Amino acid sequence: MEQAIPIETSVGILNGRDCIHLDTVLQDAGKNTMVFAGDISGMIDWLPYKLTFMQVLACFCCELDTYENLVNTTPSSSFVLMENSAWLEALPIRYDYDKKAYKHYRLFTYDDVYDIIAIEYELEIGTSAKG
Repeated sequence: MEQAIPIETSVGILNGRDCIHLDTVLQDAGKNTMVFAGDISGMIDWLPYKLTFMQVLACFCCELDTYENLVNTTPSSSFVLMENSAWLEALPIRYDYDKKAYKHYRLFTYDDVYDIIAIEYELEIGTSAKG
């Protein structure tokens, strides 16, 4: 059964609709990456972040309220790993790729939801994240 597992970050579990604000998404086809940048709501102030997904195989984006109506659920966290992903299992990955190496991540921003299938991610939080 599919299960959303919250991802622990350097500032803890990210929760709430207003937790992650997204300023930019950059897809680099040459490097096969997607980079998200914006601000995360901290306890007292906003912290810049840069979230990079490597070896991106697939991505789906949907407006947040529409997505919640589509799946009829609210998120357990703003950034999760989808274990036993039905989407990843059904995806007809090319024969020369190792399907077991890929993971399904889900990112809830203030306005949109992103489902991303990639091998790994790197999250930088703090003053140097946008630099």
